[in-house]
Amino acid sequence: MIRAVIFWLHLAVAAAAGLVILMLAATGVVLSLQEVVTALADRRYVVAAPEGVERLPPEGLAGVAGFTATSLSYRSDPRAPVRVYEGRDRYARVNPYTGQVLATGPDGLERFFEGVHNWHRWFNVSGGSVRRARAVTGAVNVAFLFLLLTGPILWIPRPVTRRSLANATLLRPGARGAGRDLNWHQVVGIWSVLPLAVIAATGVITSYPAVGDRVYPMVGNTVSAGAWAVGSASGRVGFDEAAIPEDSAPVAEPDLRAVLATAEAWAPGWRTVILNLPRPADREVRVEVQGGRAGQPHRIGFLTVDAASGAARAWDSFADDSPAGRAQQFLRYAHTGEYWGLGGQLLAGLFSLTAALMVWTGLSLAVRRLRRFVSARREQRR
Repeated sequence: MIRAVIFWLHLAVAAAAGLVILMLAATGVVLSLQEVVTALADRRYVVAAPEGVERLPPEGLAGVAGFTATSLSYRSDPRAPVRVYEGRDRYARVNPYTGQVLATGPDGLERFFEGVHNWHRWFNVSGGSVRRARAVTGAVNVAFLFLLLTGPILWIPRPVTRRSLANATLLRPGARGAGRDLNWHQVVGIWSVLPLAVIAATGVITSYPAVGDRVYPMVGNTVSAGAWAVGSASGRVGFDEAAIPEDSAPVAEPDLRAVLATAEAWAPGWRTVILNLPRPADREVRVEVQGGRAGQPHRIGFLTVDAASGAARAWDSFADDSPAGRAQQFLRYAHTGEYWGLGGQLLAGLFSLTAALMVWTGLSLAVRRLRRFVSARREQRR
């Protein structure tokens, strides 16, 4: 009796949320490939790195973009162009040795992935509809989590024998029709239920701030702060307090080349350095230093540097965040697998593909059941 109730609840929830779950799974697969695809596309902008030739100073690169630059993004690969940004979205790829503008962005590929991302999170709507759309995707994540929790109850064979376990855990190549769909649905579900449950649960937490506010403090104490070896300990950096100019003192001309050199030397294994260009009255420059990928917050820090002298003032990293803050970032990027690097992201994409297969076979089984029901009713009326 209990099993029958669970089955009908499972079927009803799957029928109601299945198509949206399929969309989320499919877009999740595409997004997991974003970094690989864009990295391959960026190879067309590789520049020659002449031996003995230094890069142009940041001030020079900022002036060739044709707009008011707000930040510069450097890669550790000397052949990579520098991205000169205006805000967050508009940028130009610039040859760091010649100042030649190679391309402006975002390009069509980046806009495509941005559209997929918007579909994944809020059905690509805009304005006031975003909040309602996010509520829907959050509810669908809850529904998917329910399906993942009830599915194993239905997939465990009765009675449990070696043969029945093999049928539930191994693919049967010769199966056809409903038998094939059921076999794929069970096998894929059993082998991927745990990682998919993590993906769904983290999706629920990030979709509902009220849930996150309760979960983050509990998770925060279990998230490792990491140990990224950099030029100094986290927090305030030792320097001469007397060397700091008074607020009334005239602002010295910034030396962005020295600022950049300090940031690059601070973390020898850096991957990306983002130099935020100071305003005329700024005495300090904030530099983002990434030792890993963008989805690895434990490998990202922010260095505050004196604009005039290039001396390091402060270093803030993942370890300096509150436990709740670390938990929020961890769960956000655990959802996509990015927290564990490219391998984790690709695995998350693979499990998103298995989720799409589960939904497809589940809906196929539901349609077959509906057809049989309709046919039986027609036969009864004759």
